[in-house]
This record gives sequence, structure tokens and C-alpha cells, in this order.
Amino acid sequence: MELSYKLDTYTYKDLHIFYLAYTFNTYICVIEKCEALFHLLALILHQNLPPFMQNSVVYFVLFALAIFGLSACVPKQQVIDPNPYVIADGQRPWVIAHGGAKDLFPENTMVAFNGSFDLKVDAFEIDLCMTKDEVIVCHHDLTIDAMSDGEGNVIDYTFEELQAFNFGHGFEGLDGSYPYRDRIVALPSLAEVLDAYPNMHYIIELKNQGENGFRAGEVLFDLLENYNMGDRVIVASFRDDVLQHFVEVSRGKYLTSSSEKETEDFAFSGLGGMEYLYRPEAIAVQIPMSSAGINLATERIIRSAHRRRMAVHYWTIDDPEDMELLIGLGADGLITDRPDLMWAKLREMGY
Repeated sequence: MELSYKLDTYTYKDLHIFYLAYTFNTYICVIEKCEALFHLLALILHQNLPPFMQNSVVYFVLFALAIFGLSACVPKQQVIDPNPYVIADGQRPWVIAHGGAKDLFPENTMVAFNGSFDLKVDAFEIDLCMTKDEVIVCHHDLTIDAMSDGEGNVIDYTFEELQAFNFGHGFEGLDGSYPYRDRIVALPSLAEVLDAYPNMHYIIELKNQGENGFRAGEVLFDLLENYNMGDRVIVASFRDDVLQHFVEVSRGKYLTSSSEKETEDFAFSGLGGMEYLYRPEAIAVQIPMSSAGINLATERIIRSAHRRRMAVHYWTIDDPEDMELLIGLGADGLITDRPDLMWAKLREMGY
């Protein structure tokens, strides 16, 4: 918003229009808003305004300055600075393979991780469950029914018992075929993936709930310690209590993304212009493009996250038009089932 400082060119009508336009303009940055407010005060001093208009404008300006002052004091995450998951201006977003690119390969299997690695993704997004003998395995559901030729809860099987099932059985290719039904695609442990790809970045999500979720977090912490994962991993969970337990057990040593409640606090404080009310503990927020009818694919959401030193990852982004929109807005990463399409879109956009 550009402002002119030729005060004598403004009429009473100009000032009234400027005041109304400012009231409804919520998209200019804090510095520009403050500049506009001080300009408005200067106009008041150079115009013969009716007393009621003078008072209302002064009160509005003082109130707005107080709000913007608070808005400028945005609490930042203190876990890591600089945040390696926040991209620089002009840099391309991270290509993050959702379950190892689950539209292209049997999800959360070595077939998927090998395939997505060959596609040169920046990070694996992996779902984690715990087995009966407390092995952390790569699997989305708490049951094995959807993707394997078996049935039952993951927690009711030992890791060795799960090796008898084909976890490529439920995979449907882009052509509608089921290409992995004639072979055994094994369920991998997280340790197997870390062994195979020690230098990869990971976003890993704990799926277990309650006491099983707590114990899975403890086992996961020990595993990450054994592999000295450092800041190459972000731990996530939709369960606030499970994620909080992991943070306590790990003493905050490993990076986390926002829990469900923290994500809601982030979104509503950012959209409502009350960023000063939310103090982040996570280094990343992972969100869909919209939720409950609220558009989250906006520059304002991304800017709000960056002001807090948080990265923004959108899921699950498989449509090229959505990819183009989010890349243009400055998203830090896209969690996608189709990294091949994302690379094509990035090349088309000049990255």
C-alpha cells in the first residue's frame, strides 16, 4: 500500500474514504499499517474535521496501534535457530514422499522408500506403529487389513509374525492393476529404513494411542538415540498426549511438529491477527489446504509461521494446480503421493 505525503491535496471526502478503506484492509503488513496510521494522524492535524470524526479517528488509531504493537511481539519457537526446514526466499519447497509416495508404490515399505529415493525426494514421511514385541514398524493403520493379505491389529503380532504377510497386496497401481499380489512385500522396521538411508530427512508420525502410544514414544526415542538422528528427523502425532509424552521422555532433544491442538492454536491466532497469544513449541506445522471450511492455503498462514520460525508443510498435495499455488505462496514443503508430478511442476516453474 503506497502512501502520499502531500497533505494539502486531501479533502474531507478523501480522508473519509481513506479511513474506511484502511478499516477493511487486513492484508498489508504491520509496518505498512503503522505507516498508514501515523499518516492518518498527520491528516487529522491538517484538516478541519468535525469533533465526532476527530474523536473517532483518534480512538481508532490509538486502539489499532496497541493491537499492532502486540502483533509485532510474535513469540518464536526457541528449539532451533535457524530452522533448517524453513526455506529461503526463492528456494524451492521440499519434496516429501507421503508414506514413500503411496500412489506409486506400496506405502510404508522398502519398495516405496527405494522408489521415492530414486525420485530424489528430500524427505520420507513415515507412519509408525509398535508390534507386540515392541519393534517400531512402518505402517499407517493400527490394523493390517487394508494393505496386507492378513487381518488383525499390528500390536497383536510380533515383528517376525508380520513378515509372513504381503504388505503390497492392497496396493492399486495408477492403471488399476495390483502388481504386487504375486510376491511378498515385507513390512519394514524403522531401523531397516534408517540403516538403508542414514542421511535422509524424516517426518515420522506415531500412530499408537494411550499407553501403547506412550510406550511407542519411549521405544522410538531409544531408537533415534542409537542412530544419532539429530535434526534430520521431525516427530509427529495427532495425539496431543502421545506427542507431549515423547517430548518429556526425550527431554526436548528431538524436533517435533505441532500437535492437533497446537495446530489449531497456530491457525486461529494467525488468521485472527492475534499471533502474540500463541507460543510455539514445535518447529513445523503440517496442515491441509483447508479444514472445516477455513482456507489454510494462504500467504498469511505461511507468513505467520515464518514469523514464529516455523516451517509449513501441506498435505496431501497430489494435484499439480494445488502444487503450483502452494509453491507460489512460499510453502516450505509439500507432502505428496506423487513426487514425480511435483518435480515436473517445479521444473515448469523454473526451479
